[in-house]
Amino acid sequence: MPPRRAQRWQPRRLRWWRGTQGGPAGDGEPARARPRRPATPLSNPGRQTRAVPTLFALGGVWGGSFLFIKVIVDETGPLEVVAGRLFFGALAVGAYVLVTRHKMIVTPSLVARVAILAMLANVMPFALISWGEQHIESGTASVLNAMVPIFTAVVAAVALDEEHFTRARLGGLLLGFVGVAVLTGTESLDVTDAAVAGQLAVVGAALCYGLGAVYMRSLLREQDPVSLTMLQLVLALVIASVALVAVSGTPDYSLSLEAWGSLLVLGTLGTGIGYVAFVWLIENIGSVRASLVTYIVPVLALLLGWLVLDESIGVNTIAGFLLIIGGVATVMRGQAPSRQRLQEPVAPAAVGE
Repeated sequence: MPPRRAQRWQPRRLRWWRGTQGGPAGDGEPARARPRRPATPLSNPGRQTRAVPTLFALGGVWGGSFLFIKVIVDETGPLEVVAGRLFFGALAVGAYVLVTRHKMIVTPSLVARVAILAMLANVMPFALISWGEQHIESGTASVLNAMVPIFTAVVAAVALDEEHFTRARLGGLLLGFVGVAVLTGTESLDVTDAAVAGQLAVVGAALCYGLGAVYMRSLLREQDPVSLTMLQLVLALVIASVALVAVSGTPDYSLSLEAWGSLLVLGTLGTGIGYVAFVWLIENIGSVRASLVTYIVPVLALLLGWLVLDESIGVNTIAGFLLIIGGVATVMRGQAPSRQRLQEPVAPAAVGE
């Protein structure tokens, strides 16, 4: 008789909830693989039409994030801000997951990969921005954060086959960044040692966001976006909490009512709901186009100041706005990628909407 072939070891798969390992009822049968998602072009006109209002709405939500961070760091440390916003963000996404009954299979390999994503897209940039805003103004931070699309485009051109670094895309990215610089002017930049350190911290956060957006794009080929976001925020909260206790000992959350309100809004909208919208954009229009939201943030922040606070708008504001819109339109209208997304089979999971 021929020798029996040794079975390859498979990691134990755990569900979020309901049932045990195996089939939907937990009967020990292997989970059936989800059918392959149909390949959706990144240049799909219908998805881009829906993405534009989502992009501007997310820009409005994130436009206030830098102001909220500035309010909070005046009363507590950067790591307290990171852990607090991740806590409220995870609660918001967790509530949505429970209501919509999203599920996923969690393996040690997936946890390790998502932990890397949580460090790149959440813990490190949140900490760098919170620390940086102790030394620079919130408006300066929002301008420097507009380097995210450029970093994302460079990383995506190297790491992703479906997102090419075309001349049109490069021109649109540079046009948008010039628009941000014209919009805000150079008077917000400071050359003191502390201010330069704060500015470099925010630039480092922008690089982390670029790396995280591209890495998220690769994981979305295999996982449900909402469940992936939930796991990411939970792991980010665990990492941030461990770092907070290790560095600060006892967390300091003796905040004023205004700071608590800022932390609640920052976590629920900016980190929770806003991040789900950002992941949807990455899945449907690509990491580079989704990162254009950081060009929109300063525009909407100035428009809100004009509408709500009666702040003045100069010629540079209008010129910068037109340059940014032109850059965003150029990148959104760019040449269709040569390969379709989601070419790999989706990991075995049961997703209930």
